[in-house]
Amino acid sequence: MSRGTILITGTSRGIGASLLDICLGQGWNVIACQRKVKGEIGTLRSNCDSSCHEIELDVSREDLVQKAFRSIAQSFSRIDVLVNNAGVFPEPTDTPFESLKPSWFHEAFSVNLLGTAMVTQACLPFLKKSSNGRIVNISSGASSITKREGRRYCYGASKAAQNHMTRGLANEFFDQNLTVVALSPGWVSTDMGGSQADLDSKEVATQMEKTIRQLTLQQSGQFLDRFGQSDTYLW
Repeated sequence: MSRGTILITGTSRGIGASLLDICLGQGWNVIACQRKVKGEIGTLRSNCDSSCHEIELDVSREDLVQKAFRSIAQSFSRIDVLVNNAGVFPEPTDTPFESLKPSWFHEAFSVNLLGTAMVTQACLPFLKKSSNGRIVNISSGASSITKREGRRYCYGASKAAQNHMTRGLANEFFDQNLTVVALSPGWVSTDMGGSQADLDSKEVATQMEKTIRQLTLQQSGQFLDRFGQSDTYLW
């Protein structure tokens, strides 16, 4: 039995690719969004309980976001879960402030904040048709203002801004039965997280999928870890 339809951005690598695989194995219909699609766009993989529809989507460009959702609308009228996973970490870790490039701020905010905003706007009409709509914004401990560790100026600031938007969306759409959370997967060994990270992307994705599946409206507006706990990360 299908668990519903889930749209995940940034599925070409890292956590997004692992979450795609786990969701397919758990019976979701997956709309897998990435900047470049290899081969024919459409059904990528399928089995008796789930299928994957691969869509080209550059979250930093409004025209391409709109184009992608026009394509999605040809096959889907309802989306149950949006996972805003696409993200960038443009600066070398802990770069001193005086060495930061303005272009790094621009890239971080274009993808991590503006990209999340544009995709969410485009997805809202689909989510509102779900009886249990959920928006999951992939965040990070680097976003925390209360408990600041390291610098990560560009990336951290863009994720803090994304967190602010998460709280606003949660407040606005609570009465419409739409759950909105920030979710940090932890420090995961990916191209972005680096080889020194202590978490495996497959294991993390498995835990994330379970949390996403079990989200309730009472959790809306919270900053969760991959297990669905709200006391791990501080805003």
